[in-house]
Amino acid sequence: MGLALQVQGFGIGDFQIRFYSLAILLGLFAGIFIAQRLARRYGENPDHVLNIAVLGAVLGIIGARLYHVFDQQEWPRYRNDPAEIIAIWNGGIGIFGAIAGAVLALLLYMRLTGAMRSVPRIPFRIPLLVKREPPLDTLRWLDIGAPAFLLGQAIGRWGNYFNQELFGRPSDLPWAIFIETDQVLREAPEFIGSNYFHPLFLYESLLSFMGLAVLLVAIYRYGGRLRRGDVLLLYLMWYPAVRFGLEFLRTDPWEQGGIPVAQIISGALFLGSLGLLVWRHRRPAPEEPPFGDAAQTRRSRSAMRRQRRRTSSG
Repeated sequence: MGLALQVQGFGIGDFQIRFYSLAILLGLFAGIFIAQRLARRYGENPDHVLNIAVLGAVLGIIGARLYHVFDQQEWPRYRNDPAEIIAIWNGGIGIFGAIAGAVLALLLYMRLTGAMRSVPRIPFRIPLLVKREPPLDTLRWLDIGAPAFLLGQAIGRWGNYFNQELFGRPSDLPWAIFIETDQVLREAPEFIGSNYFHPLFLYESLLSFMGLAVLLVAIYRYGGRLRRGDVLLLYLMWYPAVRFGLEFLRTDPWEQGGIPVAQIISGALFLGSLGLLVWRHRRPAPEEPPFGDAAQTRRSRSAMRRQRRRTSSG
């Protein structure tokens, strides 16, 4: 008979807590956790993770909301009621906008920390700064962030379930999700006679968990063969491939020239990332250690420094 849900949240007095927001927060915290673990594994300072996550959450939400607002189906509504643009608790975000915002946040953080380290003396402590260390490697941090972002997507997608969003075409499969008639009228009026639909949020969540497993296997088992930036490219191949396929089940997608915009973006990202990955590995390997060897390299340097100190003291 499918799955049904009537509750979207709960209240404590006048304060309302929505499961949609909780799902996004849980995804954010899970992403922070795995990013800190990866940062430690590769010899990076995990203190940066929280700073990047805070900035990434802000710019990611802004980018995701703007992507949704300027959807050609949604823009007339927001143009007539601009106050609804900031009502993100009502749902409506675009994952490609979130990706763009998160990447922009990381690049901005790299730039800010690099500029701040160039200042010789700072008369007071700035919370954004952590202890002085070599300049941050942008590609390595993008590689650290890719699995974390994918985990956040996998968990955050369940917010669509509680909001009865991101459902696909009608279905009579056992796992089809029940959608209220009023919500069908708002989201997919062409299917007003149906109440059970493909749970696209579930498909995307499960495939994102699968993609996370693929990235972690690549990091932990084949880290010595990866170059910095490869994990990001793998992510930019996996998720666009997932989104391209699921778009065939979407109801009333945003289209240009009869082709869903999400498929255009997904195809471009997949082909561009695949081409760049192949091109990079056809070239001679760079002199710097690839992604996955940084921790061993730093441990080796620390061991050498300890050995020199013991030698000099003896």
